[in-house]
Amino acid sequence: MVALLQKIRLENQSIFQEVNDFLSTRKSNRLAQAQKQAEDLSQFRQQLEQEIDQFLAKTAQARQAQAQAQSQELHQFRSQLEQETNEFLTKTTQARHAQAQNQAAALDAFHKELEQRTEVFLANTAKARIAQAQKQAAELSAFHKELEQKTSAFLADTAKVRIEEAQKQAAELSAFHKELEQKTSAFLTATTSDRAAKAAAQKEALRQFRQDLFLSVIGV
Repeated sequence: MVALLQKIRLENQSIFQEVNDFLSTRKSNRLAQAQKQAEDLSQFRQQLEQEIDQFLAKTAQARQAQAQAQSQELHQFRSQLEQETNEFLTKTTQARHAQAQNQAAALDAFHKELEQRTEVFLANTAKARIAQAQKQAAELSAFHKELEQKTSAFLADTAKVRIEEAQKQAAELSAFHKELEQKTSAFLTATTSDRAAKAAAQKEALRQFRQDLFLSVIGV
C-alpha cells in the first residue's frame, strides 16, 4: 500500500513536472511570438509612417503645384476680366455720352417748341380773355342801366303808393282824433256832472254827520 502511494506520488510529481515544462515551453513560445509580433508591428508602423510621409510629401507637392496653377489661372482670369470690364465700361460710357447728347438735343428742341406753343397759347388765351372781358363789361353796363331804370320806376311807383297811403292814413288819423276828442269831451262832461252830484251828496252827508255828532256830544 505504501509502495502504491509512493508510486502515485511519483506519477503525480512527474505529471506536475510535465505540466510545468509544457506551461514553461508554451509561455516561452508565446513570449517569443509576442516579441516577434511586436517587432513586426514596429516595422509595419515604421514602414507605414514612411509611406504616409512620402504620400503627404507627394500630396503637398501636388497641391502646391495645383495651387500655383490655380493662382496663375485666377490671375489670368482677373486680368482678362479687368480688361474686358474696362473695354465694356469704355464702350458703355461712349454710348451713354452719345445718348446723353441726343437726349439733351431732343430736350432742347422740346423746350423751344414748348415755349413757342406756350407763347401762342397765352396770346390766344389773352385775346379770348380780353374779348370775353369786354363782352362781360358791356353786358354788365347794360344790366346796370336797365337796373337803374327799373329801380327808378319802382321807387317812383313806391313813392306814389306810399304818399297816397300816408295821406289816407293821415285822414283816418285826423278823423280818429276828432272822434276821440268828442268822446273824451262827452266822457269828461258826464264824469264832471257825476262827480259834482257825488260831491254834493258827500258834503250833505258830512254836514249831517257833524250835526248829529254835535248833538250827541252836548246831550240834546
